[in-house]
Amino acid sequence: MRKERTWLIVAAAGVALLLTACGPKSRRAEIEQRKAALQQKQDSTLIASQEELAWVDSALEAAKVRFQQVLNELHNGSHSSAELRRLGDELTIARLHRDSLQIRYEVLCGKIQYIHRVQAQRRAGQNDADTVPDTRK
Repeated sequence: MRKERTWLIVAAAGVALLLTACGPKSRRAEIEQRKAALQQKQDSTLIASQEELAWVDSALEAAKVRFQQVLNELHNGSHSSAELRRLGDELTIARLHRDSLQIRYEVLCGKIQYIHRVQAQRRAGQNDADTVPDTRK
């Protein structure tokens, strides 16, 4: 396994050396290939993030409902101390689950917005190979 990996690294280095030694015209083509690969990666990441966001959104709604059910059960009626402890633990777990899904939801929304912003800049021709888009809005 280690020999195969070493051979693969050597082969990749050789290919990289050949590609860079072919001259300036091939460098331009290589830059264009990298831009195309970046665009393809952004598109696939966007689709995967949107699919994950749909799942997280439905799971978040279910977690909110579960948290509210446990909270209502805790507030309604009188409970023994063991029952109160169980409900308190259940409420804590439901809150943690809800909050973690909420954070995941917000991160995915930010990721999707960032990809949309970069794609819009690329379409507008504002983003050349050496600049990084300003995301501090």
